[in-house]
Amino acid sequence: MTNEQNDQIMQAIKELHEQMNDGFVKIDKRFEEVDKRFKEVDKGFEEVDKRFDLMHQEMNTRFDEVDKRFDEMNETAYKLKDSMDLLAKKNFENETEIHRIKKAIGQY
Repeated sequence: MTNEQNDQIMQAIKELHEQMNDGFVKIDKRFEEVDKRFKEVDKGFEEVDKRFDLMHQEMNTRFDEVDKRFDEMNETAYKLKDSMDLLAKKNFENETEIHRIKKAIGQY
């Protein structure tokens, strides 16, 4: 090979090397952009996670309040049932007494 051919080959190698370096620089920039986007998306997901956590806490608080109200309503219902049972018992006792008195005075 002649010197001129060697120089041409070396020149071609240099050009290919520069093209490859330019390509690698472009790839590096692209990866940096993608990495930056992923970081932004990750921040977005973190914000969504925070919102969901806050919503979860608020829902738990509300459900705790609802549970407390249901417990109070159950207690009130049991007291009302007890009162109605007592009233029914008293009413039965009164009816029995009225029947006994009417029988004693001869109305039956």
